[in-house]
Amino acid sequence: MKRVSIWPIIKGAFIDIYDNLGWVLFISAIWFGFAVPVVFAVLPGSLHIIFRLFLGIFVIFLGPATAGAYYLANRLIRRESVEWRDYFSAFKKFFWRSEALILIYLLAIAIVVVDFMFYSQIQNIIIRVLSIFWLYLLLFLGILQTYMFPLLIEQDTGIKKVIIRSFLLSIDNIGVSLVMFIVVIALCAVCILTGVGALLLLMGVKSFFDTKTFLTVMEKYEGVTNT
Repeated sequence: MKRVSIWPIIKGAFIDIYDNLGWVLFISAIWFGFAVPVVFAVLPGSLHIIFRLFLGIFVIFLGPATAGAYYLANRLIRRESVEWRDYFSAFKKFFWRSEALILIYLLAIAIVVVDFMFYSQIQNIIIRVLSIFWLYLLLFLGILQTYMFPLLIEQDTGIKKVIIRSFLLSIDNIGVSLVMFIVVIALCAVCILTGVGALLLLMGVKSFFDTKTFLTVMEKYEGVTNT
């Protein structure tokens, strides 16, 4: 079975981002517009609870907005023609599946974090040491999301299959997946810390890197042409 190399993924993703910088900016800006209300809803502050609840409603658009980003990234990496309307077509097409996917993912993260906090506070050294398991599980969830939206877009399948296949891809390619997850996290951190980068590059960079990783890994199994 073909070995997946990390450097060609990184190099190829940067080339694709450079070649499609305008679209990267478009993807990031429009996704940021959907994400901002949700961010303000959960950030600490003096916002009234009613206003927080109103902003929190925008979470129903976070999944479809992400699906639109990954749809454009997929087509652009494949050198296919793209129009700005395609973003909203994908937004509509994948609305319920993408929203269910992101809510399930956020729920899984919440459960793992709560469990870690609970077990880490127990005054038993063995249990506290074992609580580290939840940190590994949280890391694996981070790796898992690398494949979820690219897989949803590429295979246009149900949520159950997306989750199962993402799990199998993560396990079978754990080394490459871990490195690419760390690379993407580092790039996203740079975007967030620069402020403007969060608006102009964050989701565009992430969607391109995740999609490039997915398509390259899938060549190992299906011979998918990755241009």
